Amino acid sequence: MTLPPKLKALLLPLCVGLLSLALTGWLWHHEQQTLDTNLRANFDFSVRQTTSRIEQRLAAYEQMLRGARGLFNASSNVTHADFQRYVDALTDGGDFAGLQIMVFSARQAGNPMTAPITYVAPSTPLNRKALSQNLYAEPVRRAAMLQARDSGTIAITPKVRLLMDDAQTLPGFAMFLAIYTHNHPVNSLAARQASLYGWVHVAFRLHDLMASLYGEGTPGIALRIYDGVRTDPEGLMFDSHPNTDKITPVHFEALEYISFPQHSWTLQILSTPEFEQRYSHDSAHIIAIAGSGVSLLLAVLTWQLATGRARAFARAQAMTRELRESEERMRHMAQHDPLTHLPNRALFSDRLQAALARARRDSAGAGLMFVDLDHFKPVNDAYGHAVGDHLLVAATKRMRDCLRESDTLARVGGDEFVVLLPHIDTRDDARLVAERIRTSLALPFLIDNHALAISASIGIGIFPEHGSDDVTLIKSADDAMYRAKDAGRDRLVFAD
Repeated sequence: MTLPPKLKALLLPLCVGLLSLALTGWLWHHEQQTLDTNLRANFDFSVRQTTSRIEQRLAAYEQMLRGARGLFNASSNVTHADFQRYVDALTDGGDFAGLQIMVFSARQAGNPMTAPITYVAPSTPLNRKALSQNLYAEPVRRAAMLQARDSGTIAITPKVRLLMDDAQTLPGFAMFLAIYTHNHPVNSLAARQASLYGWVHVAFRLHDLMASLYGEGTPGIALRIYDGVRTDPEGLMFDSHPNTDKITPVHFEALEYISFPQHSWTLQILSTPEFEQRYSHDSAHIIAIAGSGVSLLLAVLTWQLATGRARAFARAQAMTRELRESEERMRHMAQHDPLTHLPNRALFSDRLQAALARARRDSAGAGLMFVDLDHFKPVNDAYGHAVGDHLLVAATKRMRDCLRESDTLARVGGDEFVVLLPHIDTRDDARLVAERIRTSLALPFLIDNHALAISASIGIGIFPEHGSDDVTLIKSADDAMYRAKDAGRDRLVFAD
């Protein structure tokens, strides 16, 4: 059967349009997968960061108790004033924010069922209400005290009412550590029970601890903390976003556990719509819209080719060039930060994996640095986001000038950057680059006639010394960066 001439003229444009639509669908699907992978990587990083911060704060409380035990071990006559000075010196900084009270309870030799509170600090009117109260009389606290006595290590209670609270309002916790008589042996269970001198313990409200760590919380992340290993509603102790389940189905969810002797907390970490808006981009929609438009235009162009070869041929060349430029722009938008034009987290992750694979194959070294700009938020608050954006661009240029062409600088957060050094021989090579960056950023910036001063806290991880894969190396360098900030900022710290 012979087709009419008009249908023959439409056949080729129709085939071209359908083929272009199929290609657009494939590109859209690929971009959606890339976006989902990028969101998952950002979510996993937020999970690790959230869990690490809580563990670090609890570890700080534990070190505070061990320091108090050292105080009693160093002297057989520790006074209330000595105890208060020790606690006041520790709580002067921000590492122990959220702490309500630290106490010492002396063991009563004549009455083993009594352990009255002897010293309290900080010495506030509310805390002094706890003096002389018998902690041993309460079964929950007594179980933790006996566990601390017999093990010689830290013991934490389940949810309790703090002594200074008249009614149970927010979940409270007590962390105990036993103190033994000066110069007595404690190398066995019987020796520890016989040498018991008393206990030191800290008490805190979980809500205050979380407020001191996060303020308004990690953007786009909902955190729930449960007492125990199950996510039962009755065990819920903290919920940063109470209405998350009512808003939308959760896209990403993770469970992490913080373990204590004979006790655990469960951290349920959920993504919110704000998280997807923060880390996603519209490239998939751009591809779908642009691809559909291009498909239609190609079909029309093919029809014009079939009906007017010379005119259609010229237009086809122009459209092909525009299509390539559009694809290049979309690819650049998908892989780069729009403000600084640096690689984003997804592109940097690809380069990091490739660099580690090459270093592993050649038995060579590589370096990873996390760079956090100190004092950037006050600049934003004082002069506005426009000045802050100009400052970020200027800081980016200075950091680029400190690097080699083979190195990669990427922006992974508001004022957080990462640097990949794919070719280093020793850790001193990474140290020299980090020192150049730190020194360069410490010089004043002149932005819109404002003289601005910032600094940088830099954490450095070396492959394979601090991590044999990208996830471990990233966590090592990120932890080192937070230790640099905790140590006073404007410094560089190698990973443990």
